[in-house]
Amino acid sequence: MLPAHISRAMANPKQNERLTSSRKPTVLIVEDVVLVRMLLANLLRERGFEIIEASTADEAVRVLEAGFPVRVVMTDVYMPGSSMDGLALARWVHAHRPGLKVILGSGVVSDTDPADAAFYEAPILQKPYKREELERRLRAALDDPQQP
Repeated sequence: MLPAHISRAMANPKQNERLTSSRKPTVLIVEDVVLVRMLLANLLRERGFEIIEASTADEAVRVLEAGFPVRVVMTDVYMPGSSMDGLALARWVHAHRPGLKVILGSGVVSDTDPADAAFYEAPILQKPYKREELERRLRAALDDPQQP
């Protein structure tokens, strides 16, 4: 189930105009823990980003397939209840949306296969996220040195 604001925008293209016409870079946050997702979304909105939220990789794929103007995907690695984890989502993005950057985050830092490094902006961000590091990584992925 997609968040209500995304479902409405998919059903009514006029409601998608705000995201499409925004000059702020749009970040898709994919996080299964509601509180973490809300805190992260609020923090990034305060730092000048437009935010779309998804609770699973499956929702994220639907958002991307709907054509929302996402510039960076910020995803948790471990998402129980989704058909894909964050790394599988990064592979999907690489295959279906070449050029779209993916940043992985995890509270359980683990090594990934070096062959997977092409699918995301390394290294994996460790939770709890440090505000400055998170923003720096997002701006670097966007090739945007601007500090709001």
